[in-house]
Amino acid sequence: MAMVGETWSHLGSTMATLMLVYTLFKQFFPHHLQVSFEKYFNRIVRYAYPYVEITFDEFTGERMKRSEAYSRIKSYLSDKSTASAK
Repeated sequence: MAMVGETWSHLGSTMATLMLVYTLFKQFFPHHLQVSFEKYFNRIVRYAYPYVEITFDEFTGERMKRSEAYSRIKSYLSDKSTASAK
């Protein structure tokens, strides 16, 4: 049980250190360096993030006509999601 408390204390001190570093970074680095750092950081995170989000518009520009791709995707996902739902 002592190891759980030790783990939480390490996590707390690590989070506090990260918040301090982030605050110092935002306060003392020029804005253009912050933007470029965040761009490269997000690029690195995308390699480790396993999810992809793809969006399809429900309506086309033709007098609010429903998109055929959207209708097909909706019917496919509704069949798959209800079959595997718990």
